[in-house]
Amino acid sequence: MAVSILSLWLLLAVLVPCFGGPVTPPTETSNTSRTPAIQGAPPFFNNQKFALSLYTQLPKSKLGKNVIFSPLSITMPLVLLAFQDKPEARRQVLQGLGFGVTGALDAKAAVQYGKLLSALLPAEHCGIHTGSLFFIDKTLKPQTTFLTLANSSYSSDVILISFGNHKLAKKQIDLAIKVKTQGKVTRLLRNLKPPTHLFLTNYNLFKGKWKYRFNPKYTGMRNFSLSNGTNILVPMMQKIGWFQLKYFSHIHSYVLQLPFTCNISGVFFLPNDGDLKECEKALLEQSFNTWIQPFPLRKRWLFFPKFSIPVALQLESFKHVNSSLKLFNKRMDLSGITLQKAPLRVTMAVHRAELAVSEDGEGEDVSNSRVNPEPGLAALHFNRSFLLLILDEASKSLLFMGRVLNPTRVITDAVHRP
Repeated sequence: MAVSILSLWLLLAVLVPCFGGPVTPPTETSNTSRTPAIQGAPPFFNNQKFALSLYTQLPKSKLGKNVIFSPLSITMPLVLLAFQDKPEARRQVLQGLGFGVTGALDAKAAVQYGKLLSALLPAEHCGIHTGSLFFIDKTLKPQTTFLTLANSSYSSDVILISFGNHKLAKKQIDLAIKVKTQGKVTRLLRNLKPPTHLFLTNYNLFKGKWKYRFNPKYTGMRNFSLSNGTNILVPMMQKIGWFQLKYFSHIHSYVLQLPFTCNISGVFFLPNDGDLKECEKALLEQSFNTWIQPFPLRKRWLFFPKFSIPVALQLESFKHVNSSLKLFNKRMDLSGITLQKAPLRVTMAVHRAELAVSEDGEGEDVSNSRVNPEPGLAALHFNRSFLLLILDEASKSLLFMGRVLNPTRVITDAVHRP
């Protein structure tokens, strides 16, 4: 079967963490309360510049809204597609994604790149469920080599459906996505754009746990200030403990590091009122190591909102970092997917991410304790707009990046173009 158009790409990422810190101060030799020092990334891959490049290219329609996306999830299908392009184009795409490309980019390399990326994703026992689905028109035929590569190295399956009836095809796609994502995604787009012959979905369901749990009995409704000056009530978790925390005066922001299980870390930026843009600018321009180096331990009464935020973002007009090559360029020839060597390119790409934060976590059972701060203990309230990074500690690979302006759950129906 031949494929003439690769029409859609969806990524879903769901994160359900919980956080806190130890109630008693750790000793200098203890690692249980500290976010482990983040070592250098493997020489083959570093996706920080790619992630920051995507953030700077966000459409104007998103500037006043929540933003959550998964750079590592976005990279997975792009690498798979790059190896379906012509050899001379593969190197440029892979370098734009953050790879230090060496050696031949042959079939063996395609397998190695997929397995290396898969190793950076948290394992299923960490609460992750991820994969991809390729919906291909049943009149077309994919290459056996592509099927094998997608399934064995990139956690992808191929499903043949009829795109002749776009209404029926959309129902079939929505049903398959609903089943594979365990009901987290029920609708991708309002309509499919004809002609459509191949539709790619990539999902990443991540229900991670904080290293130190919150006690849900102390979660209560508190004010959260929106950018327009109004306040809304959100469920606010709270905990007293020792946290890796530092105040950066040049951006008027606190930066808080919080550990998850499975060697995953969260970095949360809390700017003073009115300083969000300045904080964003520093995040995009300063060395990434500024934010992930170990911070001093501070005892605080921490308040953090409980929320679930889904975001959809259309990506086909975004560009690679330090490159004029678009993520899905008209000159991108993906004919390696099909038996017939007809030109093939991506015409639409949607990234869907969802970040959900709850009290769930491991360690430090506080079910019978009380929140009773000593006099003069400083509080840290995440009761206004903040930024976040979630990363793999060993490689420094970004699993998620985002901006939370309103913790109230808002389902994103429309897809926003850059």
